[in-house]
Amino acid sequence: MRSAAERAGYFAIGLVYLAMGFVSARIAVLGARDRDHGVLGALRFLLDRPHGAWVLGAVVAGLAAIAAAHLVQSLRGPGGAVKRIGLFVNGFGYAALAWTAARLFLHVRGAPNESDGSVERAGVSWLLSESWGAAVLEIAGAAVVLGGLWEIGQGLGLSGRLPFRGGRLPRALAKLLTTISRFGLVARGMTLAALGYFLIRAAEELDPSAVRTVGGVLDAFAHTPLGPAFMGATAAGLAAYGVYMAGIAMAE
Repeated sequence: MRSAAERAGYFAIGLVYLAMGFVSARIAVLGARDRDHGVLGALRFLLDRPHGAWVLGAVVAGLAAIAAAHLVQSLRGPGGAVKRIGLFVNGFGYAALAWTAARLFLHVRGAPNESDGSVERAGVSWLLSESWGAAVLEIAGAAVVLGGLWEIGQGLGLSGRLPFRGGRLPRALAKLLTTISRFGLVARGMTLAALGYFLIRAAEELDPSAVRTVGGVLDAFAHTPLGPAFMGATAAGLAAYGVYMAGIAMAE
């Protein structure tokens, strides 16, 4: 059984991905010109809705809860070293997302702007200034690519098992969630693999400007031969991934 903190966190992550997919699809299909359409664009979209402050506050609380739960499990929970490392990485990532959302919620001046990736590039610039930084960045990029390929494999039914069948959900709902989730996992896996590719390229070229945010990856997809249609399909997939995360919260 999942803890209440994990359930709240998965719902919060699902809401962020649903908003991200909606904002990005609106840009791809309707040509809307939102300033951000990655994670920060999703958070701003939630904040701008009716009762948005309450919604974003709940997202911050959920993200903080799951970050704390995973970090504690990485130190004291069952499982081997690989599982503990995975929990720590997830917990750190959720904590960073919670911090970004909290800064926006509290209207902190100098909040990051995802459209130009300045925060990520500043970190990469520092890393590349060290003699060992390029190697570390390349390893990190390869790990992100592998994570993306793993999620693509899950979406295609080649690796892992989705948690909806045999649980407490009605069979019809479990089947529907499984179909939506596979689409979402493939889309997010492709996005992660692209993020990792850009990290590797930044390491090989010693060029922090090669790093992309999620919004930057979607822009890159829009400039492929498939054009905005590919970006729109990926955006819909990210929204489907949001459904997957919400489904995980309900499944067990």
